[in-house]
This record gives sequence, C-alpha cells and structure tokens, in this order.
Amino acid sequence: MKIENTSLPPLSSTPADAARRAEKKDSPKGVSSVHAGGDTAEMSEEARLLAKARAALGSVDETDAERLAALRQQIESGDYTVQVNELARKLAARLHPQ
Repeated sequence: MKIENTSLPPLSSTPADAARRAEKKDSPKGVSSVHAGGDTAEMSEEARLLAKARAALGSVDETDAERLAALRQQIESGDYTVQVNELARKLAARLHPQ
C-alpha cells in the first residue's frame, strides 16, 4: 500500500519540543521544574538543601541527640577542647580517601 502526498501537514513533535525549550530557558537558574499534565511545581536549590537538612534532622537517633546536647553544654561552658591531631586525621581522610 502506498500513501500519496496529501495536503495535510506532517505530524511532528517540533512545536512541543520548542515549547519545552522555552520553558527551560525562562526558568531562573537554580530552580528545577516538574510538569505533570497542566500542573507545575518549582523548587529552588536552597529549598532542596533545606529539605535534605530537615530529613537528616528527623533521622537523628536519641543517642546522637544526647551526645549533641552534651557537646553543646561543653562548648557553652568553655570546657570543650578540639583534639587537633584527630581533626587533622579525619580531614585528611575525607580529602584523600584510600
């Protein structure tokens, strides 16, 4: 079966692709968009980081909370001393993992 050229324009996704590119171009830097049907949601990078921080705080163990309270009290009273060698070792391990 052969289909002859008709006067109808060809079906193409080009206009939709152009619209998507325009939407991305108009979005402010650091903001990501989610499109579902006709709805749109945008979240800035700062909001994303805040959400991660809130999630991390929500998962803190009771033991960690007690330890943090003890450390906070030592710092406020001036009794906390930084163990420089231990700090340097941990920083070096993070910067240069083996």
